Amino acid sequence: MSSRSASPEGEGEEIRPYGDERDSSEEESEDDPEEAKRIAEGFIVDEDDDEDDEEEDEEERKRRKKERKKKRKREKLRAKREKQREEDLELSEDELELLNENRGLTGSSQARPLKRLRRRSGSLGEGSDDGRAQPTLQDMFRDDEDRDRDDDEDDLGDFIEEDEDDLAAQGESEEQRRQRKREEKLKRRQQKASKPELAGVDRASWDEIYAVFGDGQDYDWALDGEDGMDIDDDEDATKKDLRLEDVFDPAEIKARRLQDEDRAIANNDRPERHQLVNSTLSDNPVFASDTLYPPPDLAAGWAHTKISTRTQYLFCGMHEEGSYPEPTIDNTTPYPAYRRFELGTEFRNAVSSALNMMFVQHLEVPYLWHYKRDAFSKLENQGSSSIQFLERDELWSLYNLGIRFKAIFERNQHTQNSWEKIKSRRPDLQDEYLTTKLLPSICMMSIESAAEGSEWLSYHYASDLKAVKEDEAIEEGAKRLPERGDNEDLRSGPIMKLVDAYGISVSQVATTFNEPEGQPIPPKNAEKLPNDLAEEFAGPGTSFGSPELALQAASLILTTEFSKDPAIRQQTRDFMEACGVISVTPTDRGMTVIDEYHLYYNFKFLTRKPVQMFKDSPQFLHMLKAEEEGLITINIEADENAVQAFVETLVRCCRSNDYGEISTAWNALRAEICSDVTRKYLVPTAARWLKEHLKGEADDFVAERCRLELEMRVNVRPFASSDMDQGETPSVLALTNGKGEIRDATMAVMLDDDGNIRTQTKFDNLRDELDKQAFVDLVEKRKPRVVVIGGLSVQAARLRDDVASALRELAIRSHGQNPPVAEAYQSHEQYQLALADFDAQLSPYLTPLIFVNDSTARLYMNSEEAEKEYPNLPVNGKYALGLARYTQNPLNAYAKLGKQIASVTFMEHHQKLINVEKLLIHLERGLVNSVCFMGIEINSCVADAYQRSMLPFISGMGPRKADALVHGIHKQGTLLNRLAFSDLGLFGPTTFENVAGFLTIENDLKDMMLEPENPQEQPDPLDMTRIHPEDYEFAQKMCQDALDLDVEDVTDRHKSEVVQTLMLDDKRAQKLGELNLDDFAFNLQRQGEGNKRHTLGEIVNELIRYRADRRPAFYVPSEWEVVTMLTGETERTIGRGLKVTATVRKAITARVFCQLESGMDAILERDYVADEDQPPVTSCEEFFKPRQAIKAVVIQAEPNRFQVRISTRASDLRQAVAFIQPFRDEPYNDLIRKSQAEDAAAAKKRRQAGKVKRVVNHPNWHIMNSGQAEQFLASQHRGDVVIRPSSKGSDHLAVTWKVDEDIYQHIDVQEIDKPNEYSLGRILRVSGRYSYSDLDELIINHVKAIARKLDEIQSHEKYKAEEDLEAYLKNYVQAHPGRSMYGFSIDSDRPGYVKLCFLNKSTKDGGVIQTWPIAVLPGAYKLNNAEVPGVTELCNAFKLQYSARLAEQGSGGKTPGIRLGKTPLPGGRTPGGRTPAPGGVSVKRGGATPMYGQPQIPGRTPGQHGMTPNPYGAPIPQQGYGGPSNGYGGPPPTGPGGYGRQGIPPPSNRQGYGGMTPNNAPNAPGISADRA
Repeated sequence: MSSRSASPEGEGEEIRPYGDERDSSEEESEDDPEEAKRIAEGFIVDEDDDEDDEEEDEEERKRRKKERKKKRKREKLRAKREKQREEDLELSEDELELLNENRGLTGSSQARPLKRLRRRSGSLGEGSDDGRAQPTLQDMFRDDEDRDRDDDEDDLGDFIEEDEDDLAAQGESEEQRRQRKREEKLKRRQQKASKPELAGVDRASWDEIYAVFGDGQDYDWALDGEDGMDIDDDEDATKKDLRLEDVFDPAEIKARRLQDEDRAIANNDRPERHQLVNSTLSDNPVFASDTLYPPPDLAAGWAHTKISTRTQYLFCGMHEEGSYPEPTIDNTTPYPAYRRFELGTEFRNAVSSALNMMFVQHLEVPYLWHYKRDAFSKLENQGSSSIQFLERDELWSLYNLGIRFKAIFERNQHTQNSWEKIKSRRPDLQDEYLTTKLLPSICMMSIESAAEGSEWLSYHYASDLKAVKEDEAIEEGAKRLPERGDNEDLRSGPIMKLVDAYGISVSQVATTFNEPEGQPIPPKNAEKLPNDLAEEFAGPGTSFGSPELALQAASLILTTEFSKDPAIRQQTRDFMEACGVISVTPTDRGMTVIDEYHLYYNFKFLTRKPVQMFKDSPQFLHMLKAEEEGLITINIEADENAVQAFVETLVRCCRSNDYGEISTAWNALRAEICSDVTRKYLVPTAARWLKEHLKGEADDFVAERCRLELEMRVNVRPFASSDMDQGETPSVLALTNGKGEIRDATMAVMLDDDGNIRTQTKFDNLRDELDKQAFVDLVEKRKPRVVVIGGLSVQAARLRDDVASALRELAIRSHGQNPPVAEAYQSHEQYQLALADFDAQLSPYLTPLIFVNDSTARLYMNSEEAEKEYPNLPVNGKYALGLARYTQNPLNAYAKLGKQIASVTFMEHHQKLINVEKLLIHLERGLVNSVCFMGIEINSCVADAYQRSMLPFISGMGPRKADALVHGIHKQGTLLNRLAFSDLGLFGPTTFENVAGFLTIENDLKDMMLEPENPQEQPDPLDMTRIHPEDYEFAQKMCQDALDLDVEDVTDRHKSEVVQTLMLDDKRAQKLGELNLDDFAFNLQRQGEGNKRHTLGEIVNELIRYRADRRPAFYVPSEWEVVTMLTGETERTIGRGLKVTATVRKAITARVFCQLESGMDAILERDYVADEDQPPVTSCEEFFKPRQAIKAVVIQAEPNRFQVRISTRASDLRQAVAFIQPFRDEPYNDLIRKSQAEDAAAAKKRRQAGKVKRVVNHPNWHIMNSGQAEQFLASQHRGDVVIRPSSKGSDHLAVTWKVDEDIYQHIDVQEIDKPNEYSLGRILRVSGRYSYSDLDELIINHVKAIARKLDEIQSHEKYKAEEDLEAYLKNYVQAHPGRSMYGFSIDSDRPGYVKLCFLNKSTKDGGVIQTWPIAVLPGAYKLNNAEVPGVTELCNAFKLQYSARLAEQGSGGKTPGIRLGKTPLPGGRTPGGRTPAPGGVSVKRGGATPMYGQPQIPGRTPGQHGMTPNPYGAPIPQQGYGGPSNGYGGPPPTGPGGYGRQGIPPPSNRQGYGGMTPNNAPNAPGISADRA
């Protein structure tokens, strides 16, 4: 009998959830009663020994026997629950942290050890500490040994057996005792709930706890102690599983990756990136299918010709001789590469091997590149040279191709399965074209061909597929709607005999057309002319009224068959890709907007540019963006001669070779069919495909360039000064003055070499002696290895100068010598030489002062993570911290960004044009490449939360697997060797193979005591290197050979002892260098070990420099890069010869000090003010005054000093260039069209110059166009207005006002009753509806009124930011199943509108969000045709309109909830049975509901019979925002009142409930105004 089954009598053993085991300390307390009695006898001496020896009475023995039976029953119940339990998962750190945050606990989850277990049943046990009065919320998840029991059921009470005897003596039965204890416990709980302060929790906190967890009675069974033993099996079975989703916000669980899908990914023994379609950085993961991969040989046959230009040229015989490598800026005439066509078969085998490793063995690209590179190369010349088949980036390209081929194969398999189902119904059916041509060949060429194969099958076997689906529906018991093809009836009629008379077999024509050497099979002609034969199918009783119509129908059938043939369509795509040309036609708006300074100007007149010229270029993305903005139209076509040749080739494949009238007539029809199908179907379809194809290629090009730029930035070592060892992390002092404004102090943050903040302080002004001395003292005390400067404006240059001056003074003091003085030297040259010599001597004492790239710091300073990490650090301090972290480890700084890395600019102008998800995939690969090249020391990485951000980018890992690994190591403790990854169950075999080589384990090499026994319990010196465990044997053999040891010398020793000996040998480089690796590799290859030359070389490098960081040195930005970072200026904007506008700051006699718009200084010398032929300038003060704007030209840029030198001489200005296009000139621009457009623009400019410019006397009047108005308002407040001329004529004005950030509305104002052409109209009309007497009234009563309504709706609780609204709706509906939610946001696409988005159905992806536009009017909102004055009325209007639409869709137009004439409000009923009257007062009149604002007729409900009028549908005294009893959208009453002026006729054709559909919503006021 177990100790549990023999617990002391009356103890009331505690029920543990799912049979939880106690720890050993608890088990010891559960002894047998007899044993407890014997123990007691050994310690307790009682005077009445004789009485103790008396036998118990019969009744007591029966009672104890009954108790034992009960306990055994409870033990069986507990075992049953343990057996039924699927798993006993432990809460991860993220879950613990999430629980703490939601319980309001503060502090790190690491502050105390936690060993909590997740209870999926929701049953939670008790503790055994009598120090507390009641269980708290925290006790629910605490360990057994830490949980609290109730006051009356502590551990001591369990051992007092006298209590039970006394109760029995009092005559109280067992059931009565249990009932009494339940009542006492309930009473105590109620007392504590009524006085929560007794538990140390305030009332508000208890209310929040009750809202989340209820009153706690759900867990009574777990807190009842002994009483909980009596629970029934049926009652226990109904206990609900407690999951995180039941308590916490789904959005937070998703963000922390704690969903079931996340656990599945973490537990699956495959690389995490292989389990997702998109990036692991994405917020919305798309899971990859888990189907088997196609045969790698088949995939290699498809992919090997598509990998890269290099492989195509070297091994596949593609491209012209000498075309690779392509010329570059550094090498304009490269030497052509030597082709190796004879290695084509071996190259294809290497591709197949790579695909097998990626998709069958599930090995990731970095692992293949670092440890399997030899599998993709071939040794030559006895191992002295090798041919590399696949480079690293080519492996990534092959991975993409492998994914594409899998999609093609699966789509083709679907078609194959459909064909098999048809065959099972018709066993005698044969289709050689499908089974021998389409499925194995044509449909495997592209995903488009695979889809077209399925479409072809559906077209030709429509009736069979329909029958198959009907059979499946019968088996499934489901109903299916009948399906019918477009031409199914036509193709089943007698017209098919006329089709057969054409003699064309489309499949035969396609086969011949698709084969370069194919021989056409001439068709047989009919015996009659086409019209004569067609007469048989036309006339009365037929479907065609004339022979011509019959021929047209037959030709249409053939044309359709041609257009659906996959082989012909694939050939058309290839033809368009090879012969297609692209032209651009500017729209009328584009002709005006795209001027010579516009980004799109270089392709404004693009004409017939070949498609191949768009390869490796982002230009097509800009063209698509311009077309989206309505500025251009893109036309993709093929040259007419090429199209005609294509048609003729198709005609030759279906033309008869006979001569005669009949043959000629039929050939003419066939030729017409070929021409129609090519020009009307094939070419347009291929052009649409080509447009998407070019976009995809351009997206890939830009994303790949961004990845390369990212790797250039992060694949570098930490900053290191000349006296630092390689790989050493520097201590960094970072300083910033923010924007450099007066209120911005200089923040300083000091990081030690471990990345910990040692100092954070600020200085008011480093030019002040006290602050300067304090800074010098800080540097002297902390001794940073480098000082970093950063800022958000050009004022950082001033900070750099101040810091440099202070550091120089400190260095001079340390050097002990003063700098040379100019007066001590006879000439300036001698002084300069002496000063240079002194600077050389001073250099070792100077602390390096640098700028660094601040992209990561700018993102970090305002991030939520920074606020959580350092809430007390100012924003500028967080920016300085970001600079310091970047200096210590650029790779870690970028890895820490997560998905925000897509916000960093890597390619100016282009990056914003591509999809963010695609960009994240490529950027993640850049981080993976860089992190794997560096490697990670796993123990230090897990211990440091900041370094942990790099762990997901290790090969085979991802954020979910990284979280699981960190949790596992925290649980198991520091890892001793790499074997622990597998031994402790941290990785499966596949993940371990991917990961092991990149995770090193640091140990003290000198203190290792290696023993031959139990290697898994000892460190291994090879674990300190990046050598993969599968190559340890080679490393050990090479070390043995390098030390010249025999096998007998290492037989009884640890296998890696020789490695330790060699790694401690200072001459190891010499000894390893004596090994002949070429012979070794060649012998291994002959022995069947494969090519290992690269592996052996890497092993030697690691053994020689096992701690070395092989990455390039830290990159310090150039002077121009720093200028761009701080000011945005580049050589293209302020380079020599460019025009600039400067503002005079100060003028003195000899020069003028100016400032550019970016804040940079500009110096104008007196000699450059006027030309020599003009009167000389004696003093600049006479010509220039402060704040004067001047036009000048840059004559010299000095980026190191953040200044330029300028000239205002007329001769220099004439030669200056106003603007340099960021893109080179396009040679395919039509110069004639360009010249004509320029002439027209010049003529228009001359006409405008001859006109008198209109001037309106108003402070908001400006002469500018729409773009200039938006730029002017960008820095203004919301609601600010610009009044400007309109392009519609002199009787119109345009009003532009700022709706929100980057949102501007342009309102067209019509002037009525103008005294003359240049005067302002006496009436200003907006939208034909609103009239105003002057501009001030228009601004106050129209623009400001709309702005106030926007402010009102933005203050509503359901208003969210536009980018956050969708997530808010989905999260709410997921958290509240069965409920709907709606919200408002600004509509950035339609200025003057607000979006109403609502979600009424929760699905796995969150559901489909519907959007209705709301026009914001002066003083009202307009939803469809209903105008309402406030947000509350707007919400009610939406609910009623939506309810009405649902009723119309689902119940024949009846509004749900209408009963006995009551108005349906939200919830389907009217509160109190009455419709509220204005002001909230119910009108009680014989059960009738009166209409607002209309006379009441006793006993009758006004409006339509039996209906209650819409309470928001009639005027209240303003113009109605509804109308008569037909509900929202009725016409407003005529006459005075309403929004706007009097006498405006009401709009007609208003609808009832629902009004217009959202897609046809009316324009907002002024939405049609021209953007002049």
